[in-house]
Amino acid sequence: MYTQLNETLKTQLYKELEEKTKDFRLPKEGDLKKALKNQPVAVADSVVLYSSSIRANKHRSRRYKGGTASIYLSNSLGGEQKGTLVHTVGINGGMTFYKSIPLNNQHYLEKDLNEKIPKTVTLFTDEGYNFLWDRPNHRSVNHSKKSNDPRYNLSRERWVTKEGVSSNGAEARNNLLKQSFRSYGFLSCKWGQLALDEISFLGNVRFVPELKNLLSLGDSRNVGFGDYHCSKGDSPSPLFGHPVQSTLRVTVLIDASLPGRLSKSLLPMGRNHLALKTVRVN
Repeated sequence: MYTQLNETLKTQLYKELEEKTKDFRLPKEGDLKKALKNQPVAVADSVVLYSSSIRANKHRSRRYKGGTASIYLSNSLGGEQKGTLVHTVGINGGMTFYKSIPLNNQHYLEKDLNEKIPKTVTLFTDEGYNFLWDRPNHRSVNHSKKSNDPRYNLSRERWVTKEGVSSNGAEARNNLLKQSFRSYGFLSCKWGQLALDEISFLGNVRFVPELKNLLSLGDSRNVGFGDYHCSKGDSPSPLFGHPVQSTLRVTVLIDASLPGRLSKSLLPMGRNHLALKTVRVN
């Protein structure tokens, strides 16, 4: 369910960004803050979740180093993927989408960006994205920049440049993602994308007034549940053992209350597949 809803949100966001930035160009030099006023700014970065441990690797050393190598076992053990490598793409002050990728290279990063962010949108990244030659509004920050002052090793501009370029928005999202996934202990990379879609959708709900109002029930006192009907203040139907502080099916709510584009993406699932995920509604 979360995957289908995220696809709908991603498609709609892409159209809105494309319309907003179709004639926008960043100045080649100087302060960018004035030029970016009322303009969406996208950020992107990658992060590793659950890298394969030394014990899982049977204390063998890896031939290759870096984030990608850390999610795979040693070649002598078959090279199976154990960890999850995530590509984070988001809009500062807006939605965020996560993608599980097998390799941290140009092919997968550029493909994911092209699916989510139009090429005219301002994009801030680190220097790992220097292969993006066809994005005129792409700017990067050097996290390893040295200081010109002999008293210091690294420059303050390794996080925010004088022009105002910063990928801190993506770094913050990665930090939040890692904190959230610690509660799982470990999650197989086989199911990693489903969990990423879930946390992405729950974070994006607040930017869609219709969804936010729906899931919080808004001003409505009534909850539709198939052929049954009950209100917050009344006695519950036989399906419930307590008043409606109960667990409600989000898919049922969306299917019953949203006649728009979101409900259309759920209808092909059929009535037998509405009970995929539950949330607590207070």
